[in-house]
Amino acid sequence: MAQEDVNRKKVQWDSFKKRKLLLDNFSKNNEIIINEFVHDFELGMNVPSSAKGKRTPGTLLKLRAICVFLNKHLEKDFQKITKKELHKLFNDMSDGKITKESGTVYKDVGDYIKNVKTFWKWMLKTKKVEEDITEDLSRASYKKGKPAWVYLSHQQMKKLIDEARGDYRALIIFCYDSGIRPQELYRLKVSDLEFREGETLLNIPERREDGTKVSKTFERTIKLKQSGALIKSYIENQELKTDDYLVVPSQFAFNKYLRELSKKLFGHKLTKARGYTDRLRLYDIRHISAIFWLDKYKRNSDLMYRFGWSREDKIFYYSEFLGRRDKIDDEDMMT
Repeated sequence: MAQEDVNRKKVQWDSFKKRKLLLDNFSKNNEIIINEFVHDFELGMNVPSSAKGKRTPGTLLKLRAICVFLNKHLEKDFQKITKKELHKLFNDMSDGKITKESGTVYKDVGDYIKNVKTFWKWMLKTKKVEEDITEDLSRASYKKGKPAWVYLSHQQMKKLIDEARGDYRALIIFCYDSGIRPQELYRLKVSDLEFREGETLLNIPERREDGTKVSKTFERTIKLKQSGALIKSYIENQELKTDDYLVVPSQFAFNKYLRELSKKLFGHKLTKARGYTDRLRLYDIRHISAIFWLDKYKRNSDLMYRFGWSREDKIFYYSEFLGRRDKIDDEDMMT
């Protein structure tokens, strides 16, 4: 039951290509540029020297979206956009003068800046413009602090898992146990699990033999301490073969199920991490898992390995989140 397009990004991308990526209110000039830009990145042409290779459908959709965004808010040919106009656009986003269609403010201005920089570097590389109007833009200056997420206690997680239906129960406890990133989860295959007598190992490869990226950081093999038996039964019940992808439900369906189940059990309540209980999603379970495992490892390096972190700042964040302080006493000192 291989799932090459679990989040339907390829379906969306192919749909846009059939319609030649056209949208309302695009000038002929901008229409030509957006098509050239995304098709170059689809082939891996004129991409940043720091990240060679063709882009995935998900990335192509984001790059296309940034062109739509610029076209909508600046309403002029891309080549005529000035540095002042671009800076004002991002300042207005940050100040809440420009909002999303839903009326909510933009919390991810830095991500928009990143994608605009990518687009403009392509404009420079293909000699459509001569001036780099993005050189003074900084993602860091638009950061709004730590993003909100949904925090559930260990007891709440146990309740969530107990109340989940069979197939989702196995996957939820697997995510809670492993702390895996959603993008890694959806690239796992049954063959990445090894069931031994008394223990279950999960290998998260960095890349497949065909070059497909699996892990965001590095390859790692971790022990599953809570979910081994359930995930084995899930594989058998779903009749998955060795080379099948592990997760059957789409990420959209999985997140929808988590939201509905959490709302049913905990209502609409603000959590310690500023996220509401009825907005629970897969990435929140990774956060909650990190809290669970924080005290289980004696060394920071071992916890970092399990979660695929290359820096300790994540550990410091979760420690601060829990209100940890220096607890050393005189009797702990060695003379």
